[in-house]
Amino acid sequence: MLQAMDNLMIGLKVRWNSFKEEMKSDERGVSNIVATVILILIVVLLAGIFWDGLKEWFTTVWGNITNATTSEINAIE
Repeated sequence: MLQAMDNLMIGLKVRWNSFKEEMKSDERGVSNIVATVILILIVVLLAGIFWDGLKEWFTTVWGNITNATTSEINAIE
């Protein structure tokens, strides 16, 4: 009985180590993560470059939504 349990434990350890090594060397999902991070950085960079125009556009749109004039919105800021 103990010999059978020993064999099961050894088999489990071998399979676990094999699984860990396979997960370490699997790189299928890495390229998707890198591409996503790069796209986010590009969007943040573009937002920083065009911030003044975006701020004016958002102010105008928000003014249209709330039916407020631009001077009222600027007075709040």
